[in-house]
Amino acid sequence: MTTRQNEHKRWSSWTVEIKVWKILAALVLLPILVLWFNIVHQDDEILALVRNEVVTGDAGARTWTGSFANTNSRTLRDVAVIVDLVDSQNRTVGKAEARAAELVSAMRVDLQTPLPPDAARMRVYSVQWRMDRSTADKWLRRASASALMGPFRESWEFGYLMVDPNKVGG
Repeated sequence: MTTRQNEHKRWSSWTVEIKVWKILAALVLLPILVLWFNIVHQDDEILALVRNEVVTGDAGARTWTGSFANTNSRTLRDVAVIVDLVDSQNRTVGKAEARAAELVSAMRVDLQTPLPPDAARMRVYSVQWRMDRSTADKWLRRASASALMGPFRESWEFGYLMVDPNKVGG
């Protein structure tokens, strides 16, 4: 920054020139970034499906086995999961339920049920949990976090997982 030829301006006399288009761009991009952050960090993957398989027994009977893991660093309480087994037209033909009073980080709640012959996929009907208040929640006088989600519209093929089980300890 120079004022005259070969004469440097002091940093204390610099002025900030912000173009109007830069301000408008920031005002447009900021809400988009906030929305993206909220979408990416949703609660629906706090309790994530980490096992979804069909096991065939010695007698040929098929059993669906699934597990949901706590991917959050905080302990979940009053956990309840309901999974529907659906046919090719997405009609419910079976159901699996599991509950846990407490689920610490990386721990799993397991579900298992006989697989009806016409079951083609699985659909998460509902997931529910409650978290105790953190120190920040207490300081800000916020209520404890809880979630009840479902029923979900999409059904998943057997074998589909929400999270790689190797990335969730336990």
